[in-house]
Amino acid sequence: GVTSRARDVVMPDGDLELGLVYTTPIDQALADRPHLAQKAGAPTGPEIGDPELRYRDFTGGRMYWTARSGAHLVQGAILADYLAAGGPSVFGEPITDELTTPDGVGRYSKFYHNGPDWPASSYWSPATGAHMVYGLIAQRWAALGWEKGPFGYPTTDEANTNKAGGRYNNFQHGLIVWSAGTGAHSVGGAILDKYAASNWDWGVLGFPTTDELDTAKPGGKYNNFEFGTIVWSAGTGAQMVKGDNLLKWGEYGYDNGLLGFPTTSEVALPGGAYNHVQGGSIYWSPGAGSHAIYGAFRNRWAALGWERSYLGFPTSEEFSVTGGRRQNFQYGYMVWDSRTGAVTDRRY
Repeated sequence: GVTSRARDVVMPDGDLELGLVYTTPIDQALADRPHLAQKAGAPTGPEIGDPELRYRDFTGGRMYWTARSGAHLVQGAILADYLAAGGPSVFGEPITDELTTPDGVGRYSKFYHNGPDWPASSYWSPATGAHMVYGLIAQRWAALGWEKGPFGYPTTDEANTNKAGGRYNNFQHGLIVWSAGTGAHSVGGAILDKYAASNWDWGVLGFPTTDELDTAKPGGKYNNFEFGTIVWSAGTGAQMVKGDNLLKWGEYGYDNGLLGFPTTSEVALPGGAYNHVQGGSIYWSPGAGSHAIYGAFRNRWAALGWERSYLGFPTSEEFSVTGGRRQNFQYGYMVWDSRTGAVTDRRY
């Protein structure tokens, strides 16, 4: 459109008093939308900007205008959040006025950012203040139902993770984390508490690689991470399994197999580590790897003192022998007699 303020005016003969009113797109938007003018209030400064983007401050907020998005009013805490996060230079111009959230509690404004299909949004509620959400994290939050979903409102702007290469937003009831290698994934509830206890992305688990999912066995939930998993059930709580113990648990069918849900996270030992599970235990040592022990063999080994006993760590799974079953250990073995049910332990 025409951007110059110079105009040619043809004057008729005779005396004439001429008045000229210059109306900007912001002025026109306020004239066309009385409800918006009422929200904006009185101007507190001149209109500022260039042909690409213009703005003017009012008692009720700041009105922005661009040719591609029109004129929109940004207000209060959302305006402060928008400017603190970088304003138009980072997120582009507003593409909506401030709107009421579908839950009726909060307010939000959308900004051009990566285009109308990939906008950034600043969401405000009385409990959380105003926070910016955008990109793949915003898409994941949208899939969860925005503020009406289980995560509620954002409680932080998007920020860098402790581990290089990631971004996150905290929400009232969860966390969404993104990295280039894993994408954006949500973590919530007791699983989130366990993830925090393991030092977030900076800890042994790394970034999440799935959202929270249902376990194969009814009644459980889990998130996978780069280097392990956290599994929850009402009866066992949220427990972390990783490394060779996770692989061994998988060989037994995870929660839906013989071993069931984990009942402890991995516990470090002198010379090894273990997870207890509903159906037994999984023990790891550097020389022997991970092995499951359960039933009568586990009961006997526990009575002897576990890995502190003369047998040491298990070095095999339970396997069939003539007349029963056997399991090997670092310094001995156990045999179960199928006729009597008795378990005997011996040194090599």
